[in-house]
Amino acid sequence: MSAISRSVVALLLILFVGRNGGAQVYSPTVLLKGQIDSTSLAALASSIYAKSGATTPRQKAEAIWRFFLTDGRFVTPGFWYHIAGWAYEEPDGEELDPLKLLNSYGFGLCYHIAPLLEAVYEAGGFEDARVWFLTGHSVTEVFYDGGYHYFDSDMMGYNPVGSGDPKRLPVASVSQMALDGNIMLGKLVSPTTVDKSKVDCPWYPADLSEAAIGDLAGLFTSTQDNWLYPYARYPQGHGMDFVLRPGERLIRYFEPESKTAFYLPYKSAGDDWGEFPREIAEYAIRTEDGPRSQRDNRTWATGRIEYKPVLSSREAYYPAWEHGFNLNLLLPDPASGRDYLSRRETGQAAQAVFEIRSPYALIDAGLSLRASIKGEMQSLRAEISVDGGRNWEVMGQVRGPIQGLWHAEPAPVLQSQHGKLTAVSGKYGYLMRLSMLGNGGEDSIRLRDIEIKSRFQLNPRTLPLLTAGRNHLQYRPGAAYQRRSFPVKIGRLSQYAYRAVGVKCLKESGQEMLWPENGKTAEVIFELAAPDSSPLSSFDAGSRFLDLRDGLAPDKLTAETRTTTFGNRSDREPGAAEASLAWSASPTGQYEVLWQYDPRLRWLDGKPVSQLLRWPEVDRSVKDVRAGTRKVYVRYRFKGMGLDSVRLATVVSCRPEAARTLEIIHQWDADGQRREFRERIGRPTLAHDYIVDTGAAQKTVNFAVILSCHE
Repeated sequence: MSAISRSVVALLLILFVGRNGGAQVYSPTVLLKGQIDSTSLAALASSIYAKSGATTPRQKAEAIWRFFLTDGRFVTPGFWYHIAGWAYEEPDGEELDPLKLLNSYGFGLCYHIAPLLEAVYEAGGFEDARVWFLTGHSVTEVFYDGGYHYFDSDMMGYNPVGSGDPKRLPVASVSQMALDGNIMLGKLVSPTTVDKSKVDCPWYPADLSEAAIGDLAGLFTSTQDNWLYPYARYPQGHGMDFVLRPGERLIRYFEPESKTAFYLPYKSAGDDWGEFPREIAEYAIRTEDGPRSQRDNRTWATGRIEYKPVLSSREAYYPAWEHGFNLNLLLPDPASGRDYLSRRETGQAAQAVFEIRSPYALIDAGLSLRASIKGEMQSLRAEISVDGGRNWEVMGQVRGPIQGLWHAEPAPVLQSQHGKLTAVSGKYGYLMRLSMLGNGGEDSIRLRDIEIKSRFQLNPRTLPLLTAGRNHLQYRPGAAYQRRSFPVKIGRLSQYAYRAVGVKCLKESGQEMLWPENGKTAEVIFELAAPDSSPLSSFDAGSRFLDLRDGLAPDKLTAETRTTTFGNRSDREPGAAEASLAWSASPTGQYEVLWQYDPRLRWLDGKPVSQLLRWPEVDRSVKDVRAGTRKVYVRYRFKGMGLDSVRLATVVSCRPEAARTLEIIHQWDADGQRREFRERIGRPTLAHDYIVDTGAAQKTVNFAVILSCHE
């Protein structure tokens, strides 16, 4: 496409047009005193340091390494475990976002944990960390004391250099290992035995038991296929912020609700879909078992968002992108006790849109309500959108006359052996639209008892685990703001871009990339605004840019490399690649550059590396937006290189109004009997500590933590 003009899309008909905020609870967090906090990378690193007592750079590096060891025998709480095929989300593929991996998954392979370690090291204050791809294995190095040091949480080991106490010796870098395999092999007494005086436990236990340390060392010493990611390997487009509205509750279980309740990833290769996890009979890996640890009894968990909107409250409805709609809904009168929706004007269509946002990966969604439709010429339609209202999918439609309960859910895109793929699978939010259609008088259609339910997947090791006796809990409120992602499907750029010039979408091996046309400079501009046009307090912008000068591109199916025909020979010449990310408050105004691609690299240790995967993950948060700014424009420019993802989000600060009550419910089984503790917080904008005494049961099994917002 040489040029795409702005498409004007009137997205939604909404009951209220006004600033979001009001009587809501923002990102409530409940943790045990001293528990590891995974709600942000900085909080995670800080709590790891505090729990381990680490103070020196070496101690901090080792503490983070040890926290993520994949075998629960070596670390408590066994936060992360090793399993293939389950941390995958289309269209980007293998999931590398740190906060998604921490909170929705808690498992993966080396190419997940390596960028996660990089992210936590950098959030923990280290000057730099980086990821190497060794063709078959991904590993992390962290920079301190003037050099890089390699720590491997996936294979569970690191290698001291020299003689003496291994916990005091310097730790080898990847480059040192590549030059001298004996740094690793010299610690062996036999092919299956290590000299424990030379290593810190654990030391590659799986490879050691299989007499495979030589093969592991060979990954480093076969230097022709060692590739370094010199830029950030991880995206930062996700956050764990969420909002509880009156009538909404978040339930997080410590186990899956059933053996078949899990997020099942599907992969797309063009128009075809298929289950992503692979069954391997040799290792007893079965998809029907879900993402269960292959080494011990650790599992995933599930949760629910249950929303019963208070129809007389403005917070119930999603705000409109545009003003001036003819709103044909009857607002219930709270004084009369009526809490239903109905058309206000005879013969006119009426719509209401509700929003669900989840900090966790969604599994499914569903709607239930009680409908009264008087005439056979009137009907009710339910639709769902996962891209902010640009595209809608019909969930169900019912024609009158009817009186009673009605259900709808997204239709499956694919029903496969172990589950189904729907519009919301692996997403983090959606809009649900109800339309009242047909001829009829006022109140000819009434809707009440609306409830929207969504299941999601989570890492149960992020929850406050009660033990027998007194448990000290800490409630902490989040900042009062609304953050909304602006999803972009690069294969349908015309629906999302304000303007695009000199750009084309290339497809190869079921993967898409934006690339400049005919050697030109491509320019793509996106317009960002809050749904109700409230002034923006900040916004986020990012992407993965791709300099493919070596003919290698990222493979979404493996998080490794693949050969590519994208681009041409001139594109791959050094110096041919250019890219920038910029923003402005006007589409034609002065743009401020947020990032500019610089292929010249600074080597902190003074040791240049020649084999590079130049795929920078770029994320910028702009907080100095001028007061009163309601729209911003984000510009991507690139020449001689491409990009395969776009990450955008708006942030609006909110002023909480009348305080709502937050209720925290802990549920557990004490010697087989269900127990419950409720803590009501009347001022949820303030921190609050409390104690849960579970008694002296011999066996305490945690069941759920529930956060509920009351009127």
